[in-house]
Amino acid sequence: MAKKITKYNLILKEFTKVNNKLPQEQKLSIKERREVIKNVLMPLYEDVSKYKIRLKPLRQQINREISLFPPKEICDLNYIDVSEYAIVEWFALDETIRELIPDCVYVKVSAGEFGQTNIFNTRNYEYGAKGVRDIVEAIRPYAENESGRYIFSGYQKLRPRKRNDGTPENYYLDLILIFTDSRGNEIAMGNTDSVKYQLPKDRETRRKKTKVKHIIESRIKKLKQKRDSKRRAKKTLQSNINKYSTAVKKVVKAKNPNKTTKMNANKQFIEVTKLLEKYKKEGKLTNHQYNIALEKVLKDFNKYISK
Repeated sequence: MAKKITKYNLILKEFTKVNNKLPQEQKLSIKERREVIKNVLMPLYEDVSKYKIRLKPLRQQINREISLFPPKEICDLNYIDVSEYAIVEWFALDETIRELIPDCVYVKVSAGEFGQTNIFNTRNYEYGAKGVRDIVEAIRPYAENESGRYIFSGYQKLRPRKRNDGTPENYYLDLILIFTDSRGNEIAMGNTDSVKYQLPKDRETRRKKTKVKHIIESRIKKLKQKRDSKRRAKKTLQSNINKYSTAVKKVVKAKNPNKTTKMNANKQFIEVTKLLEKYKKEGKLTNHQYNIALEKVLKDFNKYISK
């Protein structure tokens, strides 16, 4: 049975067709397209039946919305100082691709025995779909149990069968995994040769480089604030987990725990579980971190109810 095409999917399909014909620096990411559809196009066609939607006016409206987005000046790797991506911790790989690398450049992840991705555009990046998650999870047990450091470092390279002529879409950022052992020896799990186009040494080039630098630095600052917020959340959560563990121990150790001791344990359980759900919803905990914390809380809870 053929799948029914909804009004939303019809609009998204036409939007994608229009988007694919745009120059590289004007194309919108899937996230940006969905936001325009949700906030502008769906309300506009709210009272119009799907079969009454005329494609020509729809495409004209889509082009009007696209024109409101400024050209992405940070889509050209030649204007980006790739040293900004020289030290990317293995566990921050997804976060770096999503929030620090512009959503309009080509990227590849090279991690040797841990795997590699195809060259993909960050515009339509999804953690699980591009193979990045598989690489991170393959590294995790080694990084958490070995004495050494796993980082990714970015190198600008030419896409296959492309010329080093300054065309933005001819280049990609290769994020190569580098392992540093306890003696300081580094092993790069990919070819670290890089390619850079020699830009004109004029005022316009300097202006554009400065603008791009400020944009990247602003993203780094915002990400640092976000990471600090996550760090504080983890510290608060751990403090509450410890309080709950202490409260449970008091109940378990007491031959006949009084009402106040039990009420305190119940109160701590409610607080720590609320924090767990809150931080997960806000994205301050990964699924992995959430599951580990929840396992600890439930272990203490089982001790409590078995008393």
